[in-house]
Amino acid sequence: MQGGEVVAWSDDTARTRAAELAPERRRLVALAYRVCGSWSDAEDVVQQVSLEWLGTDAPVTRPAAWLTRVTVRRAIDALRARQRAAAYVGPWVPEPLVETRDADPHFHAEGTEALTTAFLVLAESLTPPQRAVVVLRALGYEHAEIARILDVTPAASRQHHTRGLRRLDAENGRAVGGDPGVLPRGRDASAARALERETRSLLDAFTRAARLGDTAALRALLHDEVRAYNDGGGRARAARRVLTGSDAVARFVAGVASRHVGRRAVRPVVVNGTPGLVVTLSGVDHVVSVQVRDGRLFRVFDVCNPDKQRSLRGPTAQASAAGDPLSPAAAGPCGSAPRSGSRG
Repeated sequence: MQGGEVVAWSDDTARTRAAELAPERRRLVALAYRVCGSWSDAEDVVQQVSLEWLGTDAPVTRPAAWLTRVTVRRAIDALRARQRAAAYVGPWVPEPLVETRDADPHFHAEGTEALTTAFLVLAESLTPPQRAVVVLRALGYEHAEIARILDVTPAASRQHHTRGLRRLDAENGRAVGGDPGVLPRGRDASAARALERETRSLLDAFTRAARLGDTAALRALLHDEVRAYNDGGGRARAARRVLTGSDAVARFVAGVASRHVGRRAVRPVVVNGTPGLVVTLSGVDHVVSVQVRDGRLFRVFDVCNPDKQRSLRGPTAQASAAGDPLSPAAAGPCGSAPRSGSRG
């Protein structure tokens, strides 16, 4: 549809348009997700863009560029609409992309480019244009290209980027450009593997300490300024505020673990390109990811809102028999706090 009128395509033209769109769809969904932090919104955005693409009657010499430009603009619209929506119940964490540890390497490559949970949570502090510019710059776009995408001047793009990074740095407590837990793009392969090993080792130690209810060991693994985000969205039992400080988080984790003995299980996964866990507590799945700083867990993110778990693949690990002898109690800050109110 163009200008309110239906465009009548020949079969050959329609097939050509569809063929040009098909190989771009996955990239466009990932791009929209980075901008708006929601897989459902990203899929809706790309569906809308697809209809616009199939309905335009204007000649397009560079289909990929056209699709990128329209996708970013529609993702910004979706982000603005979400920010205008009613307040979310409890802390908000983006919908996680969960992959098995031996997943398609394509996803891991994408995961190094402004996709970490830590980045997406920090990005909530940005205006939609700032967020779009920061994401596009992290993906390697030049300011001249970004200006064309957003229909602004290159100077305006640079200003959005500068202000956006300044805000991210303030929220992160240090420059995000030098923090591999936020924007790991550009790290060499050996550094990336080292960070992955460190993160996985910390998660393993964390689950062991939680299983034992060892609050001292938990505190030793947590950064003094740790924050734990529990996203139940009113659809699952979760803490309704961000937990801060190693003592508060350790006591919360130990308490949760103690309430699910014999009914807990954990399996290692990749969450948004970094090591994470899928934890099952009394039949409720929790997707846990972390940000590491100074050799300790600096941010812990738990998504137990079932509406945000569509990327879970395959059955979660089942708890072993009574007594739970082999399954670590990967409670993270996941777990059972007083039930939050229902979302509207």
